[in-house]
Amino acid sequence: MKTNKFFFLIFLLAAFVLNQNIFAQSDREKVTNFDSRFKQYENAIKNAASLDECNIIGENIEKLRVEFADSKTLLEKSLQINYDEEFLKIGRALEVRKGDFTQIVQLTTEVGTLKDKVSELSQQNEGLILQIKQLNIRTAKDAATIASLTRLVSQLRSNIEQRDELVRGIVDSLLQEFVKTPGTLNEAEKQAIYKKVDNGNLFYNIERTISDNVQFMKVTQMKAEDLSKMKEQYKDFNKVWRQVGPKLAEVYLNRRDKAAQVANIDAMFTDWNIRINDEMWGQVNKLFRDYKLALLPFRGGDQFVNSVTSFVDDEIKNYGVKSKTESENTFFAFTDSVYFKTVQPVWVPVLIENNLMTEANKDSVEKRIATWKEKVAPPSKMNWVYIVSGVVIIALFIAYFMKGKKKQVAVEEKKEEQS
Repeated sequence: MKTNKFFFLIFLLAAFVLNQNIFAQSDREKVTNFDSRFKQYENAIKNAASLDECNIIGENIEKLRVEFADSKTLLEKSLQINYDEEFLKIGRALEVRKGDFTQIVQLTTEVGTLKDKVSELSQQNEGLILQIKQLNIRTAKDAATIASLTRLVSQLRSNIEQRDELVRGIVDSLLQEFVKTPGTLNEAEKQAIYKKVDNGNLFYNIERTISDNVQFMKVTQMKAEDLSKMKEQYKDFNKVWRQVGPKLAEVYLNRRDKAAQVANIDAMFTDWNIRINDEMWGQVNKLFRDYKLALLPFRGGDQFVNSVTSFVDDEIKNYGVKSKTESENTFFAFTDSVYFKTVQPVWVPVLIENNLMTEANKDSVEKRIATWKEKVAPPSKMNWVYIVSGVVIIALFIAYFMKGKKKQVAVEEKKEEQS
Protein backbone atom coordinates (compact mmCIF):
# COMPACT_ATOMS: atom_id res chain seq x y z
CA MET A 1 0.00 0.00 0.00
CA LYS A 2 2.82 2.35 0.91
CA THR A 3 4.53 1.39 -2.35
CA ASN A 4 1.42 2.34 -4.34
CA LYS A 5 1.24 5.76 -2.61
CA PHE A 6 4.91 6.35 -3.35
CA PHE A 7 4.48 5.62 -7.06
CA PHE A 8 1.38 7.80 -7.12
CA LEU A 9 3.29 10.76 -5.64
CA ILE A 10 6.09 10.26 -8.18
CA PHE A 11 3.50 10.21 -10.96
CA LEU A 12 1.92 13.48 -9.72
CA LEU A 13 5.34 15.16 -9.45
CA ALA A 14 6.30 14.06 -12.96
CA ALA A 15 2.99 15.28 -14.32
CA PHE A 16 3.47 18.66 -12.61
CA VAL A 17 6.99 19.07 -13.98
CA LEU A 18 5.86 18.03 -17.47
CA ASN A 19 2.98 20.47 -17.31
CA GLN A 20 5.31 23.31 -16.26
CA ASN A 21 7.65 22.47 -19.14
CA ILE A 22 4.75 22.49 -21.59
CA PHE A 23 3.62 25.90 -20.30
CA ALA A 24 7.19 27.25 -20.44
CA GLN A 25 7.62 25.95 -23.98
CA SER A 26 4.27 27.48 -24.95
CA ASP A 27 5.34 30.88 -23.54
CA ARG A 28 8.64 30.80 -25.40
CA GLU A 29 6.87 29.96 -28.66
CA LYS A 30 4.40 32.76 -28.05
CA VAL A 31 7.16 35.29 -27.43
CA THR A 32 9.14 34.07 -30.45
CA ASN A 33 6.05 34.13 -32.64
CA PHE A 34 5.16 37.69 -31.63
CA ASP A 35 8.71 38.98 -32.00
CA SER A 36 9.12 37.38 -35.43
CA ARG A 37 5.84 38.71 -36.81
CA PHE A 38 6.41 42.20 -35.37
CA LYS A 39 9.82 42.45 -37.06
CA GLN A 40 8.32 41.08 -40.25
CA TYR A 41 5.81 43.94 -40.33
CA GLU A 42 8.56 46.50 -39.61
CA ASN A 43 10.47 45.28 -42.67
CA ALA A 44 7.28 45.14 -44.72
CA ILE A 45 6.69 48.85 -44.03
CA LYS A 46 10.17 49.72 -45.34
CA ASN A 47 9.69 47.63 -48.49
CA ALA A 48 6.07 48.56 -49.21
CA ALA A 49 5.60 49.34 -52.89
CA SER A 50 2.22 51.06 -52.78
CA LEU A 51 -0.39 52.71 -50.58
CA ASP A 52 -2.56 49.58 -50.82
CA GLU A 53 0.26 47.45 -49.40
CA CYS A 54 0.60 49.90 -46.52
CA ASN A 55 -3.11 49.56 -45.73
CA ILE A 56 -2.87 45.73 -45.66
CA ILE A 57 0.17 45.93 -43.38
CA GLY A 58 -1.78 48.25 -41.08
CA GLU A 59 -4.63 45.72 -40.82
CA ASN A 60 -2.19 42.91 -39.98
CA ILE A 61 -0.49 45.01 -37.30
CA GLU A 62 -3.85 45.68 -35.65
CA LYS A 63 -4.68 41.94 -35.71
CA LEU A 64 -1.32 41.20 -34.07
CA ARG A 65 -1.98 43.74 -31.32
CA VAL A 66 -5.40 42.25 -30.51
CA GLU A 67 -4.19 38.64 -30.73
CA PHE A 68 -1.42 39.09 -28.16
CA ALA A 69 -3.16 41.59 -25.87
CA ASP A 70 -3.71 38.90 -23.20
CA SER A 71 0.02 38.10 -23.22
CA LYS A 72 1.05 41.72 -22.80
CA THR A 73 2.75 41.21 -19.42
CA LEU A 74 4.62 38.12 -20.63
CA LEU A 75 5.85 39.90 -23.76
CA GLU A 76 6.93 43.03 -21.90
CA LYS A 77 8.89 40.96 -19.37
CA SER A 78 10.45 38.62 -21.94
CA LEU A 79 11.33 41.20 -24.62
CA GLN A 80 11.96 44.16 -22.28
CA ILE A 81 9.51 46.36 -24.17
CA ASN A 82 6.51 48.58 -23.55
CA TYR A 83 3.75 46.79 -25.47
CA ASP A 84 1.58 49.84 -26.20
CA GLU A 85 4.57 52.06 -27.02
CA GLU A 86 5.90 49.56 -29.57
CA PHE A 87 2.61 49.57 -31.44
CA LEU A 88 2.53 53.37 -31.38
CA LYS A 89 6.03 53.45 -32.89
CA ILE A 90 5.24 51.02 -35.69
CA GLY A 91 2.00 52.90 -36.35
CA ARG A 92 3.93 56.16 -36.78
CA ALA A 93 6.40 54.46 -39.14
CA LEU A 94 3.49 53.19 -41.22
CA GLU A 95 1.96 56.67 -41.47
CA VAL A 96 5.27 58.14 -42.63
CA ARG A 97 5.50 55.48 -45.35
CA LYS A 98 1.90 56.18 -46.39
CA GLY A 99 2.85 59.85 -46.68
CA ASP A 100 5.61 58.93 -49.12
CA PHE A 101 3.11 57.23 -51.41
CA THR A 102 0.60 60.05 -51.08
CA GLN A 103 3.31 62.43 -52.28
CA ILE A 104 4.20 60.06 -55.13
CA VAL A 105 0.55 60.00 -56.23
CA GLN A 106 0.48 63.82 -56.20
CA LEU A 107 3.77 64.04 -58.11
CA THR A 108 2.57 61.46 -60.62
CA THR A 109 -0.52 63.58 -61.27
CA GLU A 110 1.64 66.69 -61.64
CA VAL A 111 4.06 64.87 -63.92
CA GLY A 112 1.16 63.64 -66.05
CA THR A 113 -0.04 67.23 -66.48
CA LEU A 114 3.50 68.37 -67.29
CA LYS A 115 3.85 65.54 -69.80
CA ASP A 116 0.73 66.71 -71.67
CA LYS A 117 1.99 70.30 -71.75
CA VAL A 118 5.48 69.20 -72.85
CA SER A 119 3.99 67.11 -75.68
CA GLU A 120 1.87 70.04 -76.82
CA LEU A 121 4.88 72.39 -76.88
CA SER A 122 7.02 69.79 -78.65
CA GLN A 123 4.46 69.47 -81.44
CA GLN A 124 4.24 73.25 -81.78
CA ASN A 125 8.04 73.51 -81.91
CA GLU A 126 8.23 70.91 -84.66
CA GLY A 127 5.84 72.94 -86.80
CA LEU A 128 7.62 76.23 -86.07
CA ILE A 129 11.04 74.82 -86.99
CA LEU A 130 9.63 73.54 -90.29
CA GLN A 131 8.08 76.93 -91.12
CA ILE A 132 11.32 78.76 -90.29
CA LYS A 133 13.33 76.39 -92.49
CA GLN A 134 10.92 76.95 -95.39
CA LEU A 135 11.15 80.74 -95.04
CA ASN A 136 14.96 80.61 -94.80
CA ILE A 137 15.11 78.71 -98.11
CA ARG A 138 13.66 81.70 -99.95
CA THR A 139 16.50 83.61 -101.58
CA ALA A 140 14.58 86.88 -101.81
CA LYS A 141 13.00 87.95 -98.55
CA ASP A 142 10.53 90.80 -98.62
CA ALA A 143 9.43 92.78 -95.57
CA ALA A 144 6.50 90.43 -94.93
CA THR A 145 8.76 87.36 -95.00
CA ILE A 146 11.26 88.96 -92.62
CA ALA A 147 8.46 89.98 -90.25
CA SER A 148 7.03 86.46 -90.36
CA LEU A 149 10.46 84.97 -89.66
CA THR A 150 10.96 87.30 -86.70
CA ARG A 151 7.57 86.37 -85.25
CA LEU A 152 8.12 82.62 -85.69
CA VAL A 153 11.60 82.74 -84.17
CA SER A 154 10.28 84.68 -81.18
CA GLN A 155 7.46 82.16 -80.67
CA LEU A 156 9.84 79.21 -81.05
CA ARG A 157 12.25 80.73 -78.51
CA SER A 158 9.41 81.23 -76.04
CA ASN A 159 8.11 77.67 -76.56
CA ILE A 160 11.54 76.12 -76.07
CA GLU A 161 12.08 78.09 -72.86
CA GLN A 162 8.67 77.00 -71.52
CA ARG A 163 9.28 73.37 -72.43
CA ASP A 164 12.78 73.47 -70.89
CA GLU A 165 11.28 74.68 -67.62
CA LEU A 166 8.63 71.94 -67.61
CA VAL A 167 11.14 69.16 -68.26
CA ARG A 168 13.43 70.65 -65.62
CA GLY A 169 10.50 70.42 -63.21
CA ILE A 170 10.19 66.67 -63.83
CA VAL A 171 13.94 66.16 -63.38
CA ASP A 172 13.93 68.28 -60.20
CA SER A 173 11.16 66.12 -58.70
CA LEU A 174 13.31 63.06 -59.37
CA LEU A 175 16.28 64.75 -57.74
CA GLN A 176 14.19 65.41 -54.63
CA GLU A 177 13.32 61.71 -54.53
CA PHE A 178 17.01 60.75 -54.69
CA VAL A 179 17.95 63.30 -52.01
CA LYS A 180 15.41 61.71 -49.64
CA THR A 181 17.01 58.28 -50.19
CA PRO A 182 20.73 58.96 -50.67
CA GLY A 183 21.79 55.33 -50.24
CA THR A 184 21.06 52.29 -52.38
CA LEU A 185 17.40 52.13 -53.37
CA ASN A 186 15.32 49.11 -52.40
CA GLU A 187 13.01 47.43 -54.89
CA ALA A 188 9.95 49.44 -53.83
CA GLU A 189 11.80 52.74 -54.26
CA LYS A 190 13.07 51.63 -57.66
CA GLN A 191 9.52 50.84 -58.74
CA ALA A 192 8.46 54.35 -57.72
CA ILE A 193 11.26 55.81 -59.86
CA TYR A 194 10.30 53.61 -62.83
CA LYS A 195 6.74 54.85 -62.57
CA LYS A 196 7.72 58.51 -62.42
CA VAL A 197 10.13 58.21 -65.34
CA ASP A 198 7.58 56.37 -67.48
CA ASN A 199 4.66 58.65 -66.59
CA GLY A 200 6.68 61.73 -67.49
CA ASN A 201 8.18 60.12 -70.60
CA LEU A 202 11.30 61.62 -69.08
CA PHE A 203 14.09 60.28 -71.27
CA TYR A 204 12.35 61.16 -74.53
CA ASN A 205 11.51 64.66 -73.29
CA ILE A 206 15.09 65.37 -72.21
CA GLU A 207 16.37 64.15 -75.58
CA ARG A 208 13.77 66.27 -77.38
CA THR A 209 14.63 69.34 -75.29
CA ILE A 210 18.31 69.12 -76.21
CA SER A 211 17.48 68.37 -79.85
CA ASP A 212 15.15 71.37 -80.17
CA ASN A 213 17.76 73.71 -78.68
CA VAL A 214 20.31 72.46 -81.21
CA GLN A 215 17.76 72.88 -84.04
CA PHE A 216 17.04 76.42 -82.84
CA MET A 217 20.72 77.29 -83.29
CA LYS A 218 20.64 75.86 -86.81
CA VAL A 219 17.56 77.72 -88.07
CA THR A 220 18.11 81.13 -86.43
CA GLN A 221 20.82 83.78 -86.37
CA MET A 222 21.68 83.98 -82.69
CA LYS A 223 23.33 87.01 -81.12
CA ALA A 224 25.95 86.95 -78.38
CA GLU A 225 23.36 87.48 -75.64
CA ASP A 226 21.18 84.67 -77.07
CA LEU A 227 24.05 82.18 -77.01
CA SER A 228 25.12 83.36 -73.56
CA LYS A 229 21.60 82.74 -72.27
CA MET A 230 21.45 79.29 -73.90
CA LYS A 231 24.82 78.47 -72.36
CA GLU A 232 23.42 79.29 -68.91
CA GLN A 233 20.38 77.09 -69.59
CA TYR A 234 22.72 74.28 -70.62
CA LYS A 235 24.83 74.69 -67.46
CA ASP A 236 21.80 74.66 -65.14
CA PHE A 237 20.13 71.70 -66.85
CA ASN A 238 23.37 69.73 -67.15
CA LYS A 239 24.15 70.33 -63.46
CA VAL A 240 20.84 68.75 -62.41
CA TRP A 241 21.28 65.87 -64.87
CA ARG A 242 24.77 65.17 -63.49
CA GLN A 243 23.12 64.62 -60.12
CA VAL A 244 20.25 62.51 -61.43
CA GLY A 245 21.92 60.65 -64.32
CA PRO A 246 24.29 58.41 -62.28
CA LYS A 247 21.42 57.45 -59.97
CA LEU A 248 19.22 56.54 -62.92
CA ALA A 249 22.07 54.53 -64.43
CA GLU A 250 22.23 52.58 -61.16
CA VAL A 251 18.46 52.12 -61.01
CA TYR A 252 18.32 50.87 -64.61
CA LEU A 253 21.50 48.78 -64.38
CA ASN A 254 19.64 45.60 -65.34
CA ARG A 255 17.40 47.21 -67.98
CA ARG A 256 19.60 47.51 -71.04
CA ASP A 257 17.31 49.73 -73.12
CA LYS A 258 16.91 52.34 -70.40
CA ALA A 259 20.60 52.21 -69.46
CA ALA A 260 21.41 52.95 -73.12
CA GLN A 261 19.07 55.96 -73.05
CA VAL A 262 20.80 57.34 -69.95
CA ALA A 263 24.17 57.01 -71.72
CA ASN A 264 22.73 58.64 -74.86
CA ILE A 265 21.48 61.63 -72.87
CA ASP A 266 24.97 62.04 -71.37
CA ALA A 267 26.37 62.17 -74.92
CA MET A 268 23.65 64.62 -76.06
CA PHE A 269 24.48 67.05 -73.26
CA THR A 270 28.15 66.92 -74.30
CA ASP A 271 27.21 67.51 -77.94
CA TRP A 272 24.91 70.42 -77.01
CA ASN A 273 27.75 72.12 -75.15
CA ILE A 274 30.17 71.64 -78.05
CA ARG A 275 27.63 73.05 -80.52
CA ILE A 276 27.07 76.18 -78.39
CA ASN A 277 30.84 76.73 -78.16
CA ASP A 278 31.29 76.18 -81.90
CA GLU A 279 28.43 78.58 -82.67
CA MET A 280 30.06 81.30 -80.55
CA TRP A 281 33.41 80.91 -82.28
CA GLY A 282 31.67 80.54 -85.65
CA GLN A 283 30.03 83.95 -85.19
CA VAL A 284 33.41 85.54 -84.43
CA ASN A 285 34.96 83.85 -87.48
CA LYS A 286 32.11 85.20 -89.62
CA LEU A 287 32.73 88.80 -88.50
CA PHE A 288 36.23 88.65 -89.99
CA ARG A 289 35.10 86.81 -93.13
CA ASP A 290 32.44 89.45 -93.82
CA TYR A 291 35.28 91.98 -94.23
CA LYS A 292 37.35 89.53 -96.31
CA LEU A 293 39.93 89.18 -93.54
CA ALA A 294 41.34 85.70 -94.17
CA LEU A 295 42.17 84.49 -90.66
CA LEU A 296 42.87 80.81 -90.10
CA PRO A 297 39.77 79.09 -88.59
CA PHE A 298 39.71 78.98 -84.77
CA ARG A 299 37.58 77.21 -82.14
CA GLY A 300 39.31 78.20 -78.92
CA GLY A 301 41.14 81.02 -77.16
CA ASP A 302 44.65 79.78 -77.98
CA GLN A 303 43.68 79.08 -81.59
CA PHE A 304 42.27 82.62 -81.84
CA VAL A 305 45.55 84.10 -80.58
CA ASN A 306 47.55 81.97 -83.04
CA SER A 307 45.26 82.91 -85.93
CA VAL A 308 45.46 86.65 -85.20
CA THR A 309 49.23 86.44 -84.68
CA SER A 310 49.70 84.63 -88.00
CA PHE A 311 47.50 87.14 -89.84
CA VAL A 312 49.18 90.20 -88.30
CA ASP A 313 52.68 88.81 -88.89
CA ASP A 314 51.84 88.31 -92.58
CA GLU A 315 50.51 91.88 -92.83
CA ILE A 316 53.64 93.31 -91.19
CA LYS A 317 55.85 91.17 -93.42
CA ASN A 318 54.00 92.31 -96.55
CA TYR A 319 53.96 95.98 -95.58
CA GLY A 320 55.71 97.74 -98.43
CA VAL A 321 55.10 94.80 -100.75
CA LYS A 322 51.40 95.56 -100.99
CA SER A 323 50.30 99.08 -101.68
CA LYS A 324 50.27 101.45 -98.74
CA THR A 325 46.55 102.06 -99.15
CA GLU A 326 45.75 98.34 -99.20
CA SER A 327 47.76 97.72 -96.03
CA GLU A 328 46.08 100.60 -94.22
CA ASN A 329 42.61 99.53 -95.37
CA THR A 330 43.23 96.01 -94.06
CA PHE A 331 44.45 97.36 -90.72
CA PHE A 332 41.48 99.68 -90.20
CA ALA A 333 39.00 97.02 -91.35
CA PHE A 334 40.48 94.60 -88.80
CA THR A 335 40.68 97.05 -85.91
CA ASP A 336 37.94 99.65 -86.38
CA SER A 337 35.34 97.63 -88.27
CA VAL A 338 35.68 94.24 -86.58
CA TYR A 339 37.79 93.75 -83.48
CA PHE A 340 37.30 96.96 -81.49
CA LYS A 341 33.80 97.54 -82.84
CA THR A 342 32.21 94.12 -82.19
CA VAL A 343 34.59 91.33 -81.16
CA GLN A 344 36.11 93.01 -78.12
CA PRO A 345 33.01 94.69 -76.60
CA VAL A 346 30.40 92.06 -77.54
CA TRP A 347 31.99 88.61 -77.89
CA VAL A 348 35.14 88.64 -75.75
CA PRO A 349 33.22 89.09 -72.43
CA VAL A 350 30.90 86.18 -73.33
CA LEU A 351 33.82 83.96 -74.33
CA ILE A 352 35.77 84.75 -71.15
CA GLU A 353 32.67 84.26 -68.96
CA ASN A 354 32.19 80.78 -70.42
CA ASN A 355 35.87 79.78 -70.12
CA LEU A 356 36.34 79.70 -73.89
CA MET A 357 38.94 82.46 -73.76
CA THR A 358 41.18 83.95 -71.07
CA GLU A 359 42.21 87.48 -70.18
CA ALA A 360 45.72 86.44 -71.19
CA ASN A 361 44.41 85.49 -74.66
CA LYS A 362 42.76 88.91 -74.98
CA ASP A 363 45.95 90.70 -73.92
CA SER A 364 48.03 88.70 -76.41
CA VAL A 365 45.70 89.63 -79.29
CA GLU A 366 45.69 93.32 -78.40
CA LYS A 367 49.47 93.46 -77.96
CA ARG A 368 49.85 92.01 -81.45
CA ILE A 369 47.43 94.59 -82.84
CA ALA A 370 49.45 97.34 -81.12
CA THR A 371 52.63 96.04 -82.81
CA TRP A 372 50.83 96.08 -86.16
CA LYS A 373 49.66 99.64 -85.55
CA GLU A 374 53.25 100.79 -84.91
CA LYS A 375 54.12 99.58 -88.39
CA VAL A 376 51.08 100.64 -90.39
CA ALA A 377 49.72 103.65 -88.50
CA PRO A 378 52.35 104.89 -86.02
CA PRO A 379 51.32 107.65 -83.58
CA SER A 380 53.63 110.24 -85.21
CA LYS A 381 52.02 109.62 -88.56
CA MET A 382 48.57 109.73 -87.06
CA ASN A 383 49.46 113.00 -85.27
CA TRP A 384 50.42 114.62 -88.58
CA VAL A 385 47.16 113.44 -90.05
CA TYR A 386 45.25 114.99 -87.15
CA ILE A 387 47.31 118.23 -87.36
CA VAL A 388 46.80 118.62 -91.09
CA SER A 389 43.11 117.81 -90.71
CA GLY A 390 42.85 120.38 -87.93
CA VAL A 391 44.59 123.07 -89.95
CA VAL A 392 42.30 122.44 -92.91
CA ILE A 393 39.20 122.66 -90.71
CA ILE A 394 40.41 125.88 -89.08
CA ALA A 395 41.27 127.40 -92.48
CA LEU A 396 37.83 126.54 -93.81
CA PHE A 397 36.21 128.06 -90.73
CA ILE A 398 38.22 131.28 -91.07
CA ALA A 399 37.46 131.50 -94.79
CA TYR A 400 33.76 131.04 -94.11
CA PHE A 401 33.86 133.66 -91.36
CA MET A 402 35.75 136.17 -93.52
CA LYS A 403 33.40 135.61 -96.44
CA GLY A 404 30.44 136.32 -94.19
CA LYS A 405 32.08 139.44 -92.83
CA LYS A 406 32.88 140.78 -96.32
CA LYS A 407 29.29 140.21 -97.37
CA GLN A 408 28.05 142.11 -94.32
CA VAL A 409 30.41 145.06 -95.06
CA ALA A 410 29.24 145.18 -98.68
CA VAL A 411 25.61 145.32 -97.57
CA GLU A 412 26.31 148.19 -95.16
CA GLU A 413 28.21 150.16 -97.84
CA LYS A 414 25.31 149.73 -100.25
CA LYS A 415 22.88 151.06 -97.63
CA GLU A 416 25.06 154.12 -97.07
CA GLU A 417 25.18 154.85 -100.81
CA GLN A 418 21.40 154.63 -101.05
CA SER A 419 20.97 157.00 -98.14
